[in-house]
Amino acid sequence: MPLPNQKTVEKYREISEKLANPSLLSELRGLFERRYTLVELLDWLHRKVEWNKGDIIRHNDPLEIIAYGKGRCGEFGILFTTLCLAHNYRARLILDMTDHVWTEVWDNKTKRWIHVDPSEKKIDDPLMYERDWKKKLKEIYAFENGNVEDVTKRYKIAKD
Repeated sequence: MPLPNQKTVEKYREISEKLANPSLLSELRGLFERRYTLVELLDWLHRKVEWNKGDIIRHNDPLEIIAYGKGRCGEFGILFTTLCLAHNYRARLILDMTDHVWTEVWDNKTKRWIHVDPSEKKIDDPLMYERDWKKKLKEIYAFENGNVEDVTKRYKIAKD
């Protein structure tokens, strides 16, 4: 019997495969007249989807998220990651097992993954969770087209 964390990891692994679907990416690309920057994608997302901590229906499908127009970090992360893929960015979904979801986007210039928290509209601030939110991070995974990587160290503040 799989552990609870294994079930969650498998769920997000499957979601990451679906986000890379060429027909989905083509449909999302059709919503835009040109390739958007990351900041423009964040602004677009926040115009289309309202952050809502209330009693909402949760969605894992980017088109359903847009249609519903409400979400939390999971919906924001899923939709933003897919929008990045649709705009030909290399992007992956990030899951913090203490209950948060965001995105990483590959930067070809610096040859590194850039942290993007779409629900917070933050770019390249990977230590914000421990520093500002005072989270005790234990396990963080990156999901890219069905592949899973442990990226916990990237988000931890180094201890002396």
